Amino acid sequence: MSSATITDTQGKAPVKRKRTPLTPGMVVGKASSIIIQVFMWLFFISVVFPMLWTLITSLKTSAELFQSPWALPVIPQWDNYVRAWTKINVGTYIFNSVFVSATSLFFIMMLGAMVAYALARYEFRGNRVIYFYFISAMMIPGFLGFIPAWFLLRDLGILGTHLGLIVMYTSGSLPFTIFFLQAFFKTLPRELEEAAIIDGANLYVVFFRVMLPLATSGMLTIGIFNFLGVWNEYFWALITISDDKLKTLPLGMANLYEIAHYATDWGAMFAGFIIMLVPTFIVYAIFQNRLAEGITVGALKG
Repeated sequence: MSSATITDTQGKAPVKRKRTPLTPGMVVGKASSIIIQVFMWLFFISVVFPMLWTLITSLKTSAELFQSPWALPVIPQWDNYVRAWTKINVGTYIFNSVFVSATSLFFIMMLGAMVAYALARYEFRGNRVIYFYFISAMMIPGFLGFIPAWFLLRDLGILGTHLGLIVMYTSGSLPFTIFFLQAFFKTLPRELEEAAIIDGANLYVVFFRVMLPLATSGMLTIGIFNFLGVWNEYFWALITISDDKLKTLPLGMANLYEIAHYATDWGAMFAGFIIMLVPTFIVYAIFQNRLAEGITVGALKG
């Protein structure tokens, strides 16, 4: 075993300190750590660079975009955002997306929480059948339901309306929401539930005043996932909405590309993309700590 000789500062006899030899496991561990860090940096660059380039491009004129695509704008064109908001109807698309997303999220979370609570806390005939029925819906590819859903919405008279889109988003998000929330409700202490009932609370008070606040972490986590999924959804909106005044933001952005392509207003198009990202950033910035907490708690409880 190798050693190193170190002389004491007070002139005493040299002291020999043993060095710990590198083992194959340590070498592999360090190499793995370096590879993971390199991969994470590459992933970070691949995500941040396109977004940064889009932000810079949104402040350019169309001529600057083609003449110097990698350069900074000579004079920031803030009016690109004004045109994107007014002339290309981005403001209308955002309002539609906010309304559809907020309404869908309310029904998804309320219905999902109530079903998950009932399946997790009460034993009744058919409990497991209902649970696995919802779980089996997660195994069906979404595109298989496009045509049946279109005919169903048409027969119900809500095709081409926000109501039809909300119904599809709610029904499509319930299985995963129920699956996710059941783990939280199943592990909550029954003593709190029993104490509330002894104090005279009915089942509704127990659920809304006692059990639901205890599952706040799980509710926030699955709520953020559902919001992002509904906010960025495109295909269901494509087959449901045809009126331009009712289109959501992802659907409007597809039209924005066509408009900008023929009108050569590329700056406004990229400005519209940035506007579309702002609500997502705001939601993540506000709830990022609760999101990480909810995922960790869910993993431990599951």
